[in-house]
Amino acid sequence: MALDESQIDAQLSSMATKLRTARHERGMRLVDVASVTGLSEVHLYRLEQGERAPSLRALLVLANALDLSPADLLTSDNAGPSKAVAHTGQAVWNGTEKSGSGVMIKGGVKVPYDLAHRDNPGAEAGSPEALLGMAFAGCFSMALAADLDAAGFQPSRIETFAQVRNEISATGVDLSDIELRCEAVVAAIGDQQFQLLAENTKRHCLVARALAAVPARLDARLVSFSESD
Repeated sequence: MALDESQIDAQLSSMATKLRTARHERGMRLVDVASVTGLSEVHLYRLEQGERAPSLRALLVLANALDLSPADLLTSDNAGPSKAVAHTGQAVWNGTEKSGSGVMIKGGVKVPYDLAHRDNPGAEAGSPEALLGMAFAGCFSMALAADLDAAGFQPSRIETFAQVRNEISATGVDLSDIELRCEAVVAAIGDQQFQLLAENTKRHCLVARALAAVPARLDARLVSFSESD
């Protein structure tokens, strides 16, 4: 359904408020934002006053400069009150860490795991790290679809692998880094725009924010970006 003029004006006003608020929260002046985006101070001022709608390029560079996702700027403030949703997972461990074993349970699906499978990720049983990677891959794929849609592009398939690496030493186990490898089929988008959106999503999806202390890298490949593909 097409937006009428009042709805468009309300959206521009909401976006203008978000731009001003984000800039102020980061202690940035208009000249600071201009220097990192290449947009003029006058143009930025008009965007912050709701007098002008940003182009797609301006939206992407502004979101990147303000450490936001494009969806953050495009989402309406009239979505209603927020609500808390609980997602429950279960795990049972029997015995000591070295000799024991456990099972992780979600929705009746049981995934066995033990210490040996942390050292042998190719084994049939699972590990907390593997499930963490699955959660990151799933969250990233869904969030990238949302960001692409918000930017006006239509994704048809997004496939993501997340490789979670840990370091095992005498002092314990630490997560060292996570590598995301993504392939996406998206109509009518250039690779530069796709890479910028994907990088933003990698930093801002829900699981990425929860894992902010763990370095994450992204290798994103656009499989198709023409209408005819």
